[in-house]
Amino acid sequence: MNFAALPPEVTSGRLHQGPGCTTLLESVTAWEQLTIRLSTAAADYRAVTSKLAARAAVATAVTDAAALFVDWLSSAAGHAQQAAAHAGAAAHAYETALAASATPAAVAGNRALRTALVATNCLGQHGPAIAAAESDYERMWAQNVDAMYAYAGACADASTIAPFSSPPSAAAREPRSWVLQSAPELVAAGQQVMDAIPQALHGISHSPPTTFDAALAPVTPSLSKLSSLTAPSGLAIAHLNSLNKSAALRWLLPNQGGATSPVITARLGRAGSTGMLSVPPAWSTGAGLALAGAAVRAV
Repeated sequence: MNFAALPPEVTSGRLHQGPGCTTLLESVTAWEQLTIRLSTAAADYRAVTSKLAARAAVATAVTDAAALFVDWLSSAAGHAQQAAAHAGAAAHAYETALAASATPAAVAGNRALRTALVATNCLGQHGPAIAAAESDYERMWAQNVDAMYAYAGACADASTIAPFSSPPSAAAREPRSWVLQSAPELVAAGQQVMDAIPQALHGISHSPPTTFDAALAPVTPSLSKLSSLTAPSGLAIAHLNSLNKSAALRWLLPNQGGATSPVITARLGRAGSTGMLSVPPAWSTGAGLALAGAAVRAV
């Protein structure tokens, strides 16, 4: 876009009266939160699987099942962190351009002054003042052009974002006893955001900033979905923890697997009788009567 052809009224108005960088800053927060969630999940997987390293029977299956997803989670966390950094760079570029450009009030004041000077310049007495006002106007024009070109270049650099890699293939997941069910959805949502942000950043250099919110509107559901999709990873971590505890119990109590606890049973209508009393069947024997008598004498 040829920013040199746009007067400062247009460029200053677009920068100062547009939606600003609020949407970009919100996306930075969302990406940073996603980075933390993914990094935490990967660290938890590594911690749990490392504790199982001494239990060969369990460690092999769990470590093999988790290894692919641990690597993918770490890679996804790195890409999310990069996306946060690029979105932050785009927001910083906007704030820099905003500070470097002339304000709409300054441009409007200059035009109003020139109009008033020209209207009262009957004898040419305001010639020097009109020339000074025109000089200030040209300076603001050049100032805004430089700010807009720098802004467009910074946005182009920030829009270069590496896409997310795909999660482990279905063939690699089939032999495992558990999988990250949300991984494909997480990549799909992240990919939508990654595809939309570069388009929006490129669009900002070719259209008014007032269209920026409209450009990012389709991305809003994906940004909110990214945060919610990492929650199921807690279930997989809990599953790993339960496997770790079970393995530890079997290792500490190796001979308790076949032990059985005594079973307590009860029957109805099988009591013995002593006089008018119903008593346990064991009391009908000699030993039972002796114990009952001893208990009565003790009372």
